[in-house]
Amino acid sequence: MEDVFDLSGTPPQGWMHALFGAGPYGDDVGRCVPGPPAPETVAVPLPEGGEFVYRLVTVGSWSAPDDPIAVYNDTGPVPAPPLSEQEKFWLSRRADR
Repeated sequence: MEDVFDLSGTPPQGWMHALFGAGPYGDDVGRCVPGPPAPETVAVPLPEGGEFVYRLVTVGSWSAPDDPIAVYNDTGPVPAPPLSEQEKFWLSRRADR
């Protein structure tokens, strides 16, 4: 995953805010991931070698549907949550491009 931080309050084009519940990015504020829609898994390299895999738990927002936030953890959901109406809209809009 690229080292992308959002210091302006708005993620760069093609990225969305993300929160990580544990692991190497657990304390980062402003980290972004590609999207929307958010990827189901995000693998990050570890300094000692190997990688740490985050799994998507849910997608929410701070204040508006146009400001999505992906929430990740090292365990992820069981079972995977269904897509929200907003996520279905993003997927259909991406398919139309």
